[in-house]
Amino acid sequence: DIAPTLLLTWNEPEQNLRIISQAVNRAEQAAQIINKTEQQIAAARETFASLIEAHPKLLLLLLPEFPTIYLGSGDQFGLCSSLIKELGFELVSFPEASSDAANSPQTPISLEALPQLNEADSIIVLGTNASQIQQFDTMDEFEEHQLSNLQPAWETNAIAQSLDASQAGRVYFIPYYLCAGLPGSIGTELYLEKLQEQLLGPN
Repeated sequence: DIAPTLLLTWNEPEQNLRIISQAVNRAEQAAQIINKTEQQIAAARETFASLIEAHPKLLLLLLPEFPTIYLGSGDQFGLCSSLIKELGFELVSFPEASSDAANSPQTPISLEALPQLNEADSIIVLGTNASQIQQFDTMDEFEEHQLSNLQPAWETNAIAQSLDASQAGRVYFIPYYLCAGLPGSIGTELYLEKLQEQLLGPN
């Protein structure tokens, strides 16, 4: 016999939760989780409102290894980009006249192309580091490892530092796993906390 199987889509966590909850007769609990997440996002929209009013245009980049750069303006980035848009930011991409490949999340862009995206008021750089896998004593150590190679490379690169957002001190580094590895309610909460910590600073 083959056990019952559910086919789910990675970047549709809310739909997945509803499907699973129905299968295990936990629809009410799932609805509570979804409602809590929606409330958290609504509260975050208010928290970020003044920042977004002043600096609405945000460039989202994934850098698995500098200078390999992916533009995070597409839906294929899942929670990483969708939550940014839900908060009210406008994700920056290449002009429509540019090729579709330039705006494709599967196609890396060149470092030299970054000045074409200089309209961004702020930049979020998502970093991931799978090299030198080891046992970490704390999550802080693991998180630091995800950005350890990326941040110094960005901060010493002439092209990256020529961008207005860099010169204004509005470049933020966030581990990619927060929004990519945890696309559901837990990931949303952690990603929101990290966005608030990075973009708004300590309370």
